[in-house]
Amino acid sequence: MWTETDLIEIIHEFPAVANEALHAIQQGDGKPPDLDSFNAAAAVLNTDAAELCVNLLQSTGFSDAFVQALLARGIEVDTDVPENARINLAGMADFLQRARTFRCRVEVDDTFRGTGCLVGPGLVLTAWHVVRVQGPGVEQNPEPKVTVVLADGSKHPAGVPPSYASPCGDREWINEAPHADSDVLDRHDVALLALRTPAARHLGFAHLPPVPPAVVSRSKLYLLDFPKGQDEQLGEGTTWKIRKVTARMRHDIETAEGSSGGACFNSRFELFGLHQGRQQRGPGRNGGKLDDGRLVPLSLFAADVAELIGKDIAPLELWHLDGENSQLVIGRDLFVSAVAAAGQDDSRVRGVRVKRRNVSSGDETGLGFSYRILNELLLRRGGEHLAVRIPLDEPVSDLVSDIFQRVQSAGVAMNAIPSPGGVDPGQAAAEAAARDQANRLAAAVNEAATKTGRTVWFFVDNPSVPLSEPARLHLEGFVASCLVQPRIRLVIAGLETLPLAGLEFSGPDAARADGPPADGGSGPPGLVVDYVGGFTRQDVLNCLTRAAESLAGQADQQSIEAMTQVALVGSEKFNGVYRDATLSTVVTRLQPYLQVLRESAGTTI
Repeated sequence: MWTETDLIEIIHEFPAVANEALHAIQQGDGKPPDLDSFNAAAAVLNTDAAELCVNLLQSTGFSDAFVQALLARGIEVDTDVPENARINLAGMADFLQRARTFRCRVEVDDTFRGTGCLVGPGLVLTAWHVVRVQGPGVEQNPEPKVTVVLADGSKHPAGVPPSYASPCGDREWINEAPHADSDVLDRHDVALLALRTPAARHLGFAHLPPVPPAVVSRSKLYLLDFPKGQDEQLGEGTTWKIRKVTARMRHDIETAEGSSGGACFNSRFELFGLHQGRQQRGPGRNGGKLDDGRLVPLSLFAADVAELIGKDIAPLELWHLDGENSQLVIGRDLFVSAVAAAGQDDSRVRGVRVKRRNVSSGDETGLGFSYRILNELLLRRGGEHLAVRIPLDEPVSDLVSDIFQRVQSAGVAMNAIPSPGGVDPGQAAAEAAARDQANRLAAAVNEAATKTGRTVWFFVDNPSVPLSEPARLHLEGFVASCLVQPRIRLVIAGLETLPLAGLEFSGPDAARADGPPADGGSGPPGLVVDYVGGFTRQDVLNCLTRAAESLAGQADQQSIEAMTQVALVGSEKFNGVYRDATLSTVVTRLQPYLQVLRESAGTTI
């Protein structure tokens, strides 16, 4: 039922109904007390009339009767049940370790303004009013300079306007709480900032829950903020509903200027919402104000930001390797999109098979660079996906044992591979025994990855020496088994002449062509085939367009066309395809243009 605080709030919001309820519970012949009496007494005592009334009702034993009288007069009861107060200690320890890294400060024109939270490798969630200098509906010209200070002290300029922006209510801009949902209809006070320079990906980020947590009162809440710019550690409190307003909630965590934009988490350590401001509860006993915090529930805006965050974590396109000025990614869109598709739990795409257009040329540039792209993409996922490289550059007597050791070295705690289930090298054909060993290895890796909630990506290098027969049998069996393991993905670089299990898809869309499950397609799993060994003029145009949009916020197609022409001048092509051997020259010629973009945006990437 209602708490003392709830009853005080009800009296403030429904004084006429409260007055009727006081008259209804009066017993005897005496004059029934009313709010006028309490108001007069409160003025003398310098306290709040509603608080004085509730204290008297409790001391005289009439509080339950007062509650029933309120219910009889149509005041709705809060049906939320307080949650179990016990906390998962392991979950808390993990959350505290991660929370130190994804909380960040937000500066506007070099002045600290509020708190933010990394929700992707390059995205920060904060309150809209934190990054504004003008109120709702007012154009900002010029736009302010917004900078995000990460946990490691590095500073990163953010794109303005934000990637997503939902303004606060007009009353909220002047530090007044909304009186009704109509005051903040479709106005969530949320901004999603895109960092223009590489975020420190080792810091990780807070994950957006697949389904936003239910908005309930009397539940545990944790707040990550910087009140007055100071690190006051973790704020802990309880959520409460605000009567007549469902688009905001109040909480009892102590906050201050600078707390705005702080991420709120529930008892399961899921992102729950953003702290936004103060919610006045009324005057206190000594004349001071009783203020609570006010938050915006994630459920209001999660659908608006989910796609942007998803593309930041698992991008469908990439124009450069993070932090490396000269490492442009040209002509590898299919590889990037295939990795994104394979990263989904229910996808038929279980990885990529990288093949050379001209195997006889001996050029392995695209094969080796594939690993660097994969590593970049997996780093963006915050540690839940990791790459294990399997080089085949020297003869290996026992490929199964070699892979086992490499998985352990990557940080995955492995149990011993189970003993053979009736199949032994000494008792069965070599092919059957090798397949059994490979199956048991893949199952052991999947089990270990499942326990830690991770996905292991095996990158199999093209062999620089001939594969031995045992290694070939182990590799074929291992690939076949990995394709059906939920927590394993594959990238096969080269090995074009080796027949491997699984379907080959021309792209992620081909795998989804059959429709569900969950739009990932139905049928057996397989690998997307990505051919390397050349690039087109359009590939260069795409790279420069993305670079301009990322660094300068817009792309001047005329200058991009001209720069592409300069970069490709003198390069030979066949059927519109340029050889990879010319790629280094093209990248070198593009550097001055990229530097102009960086300087125009004030970045150093």
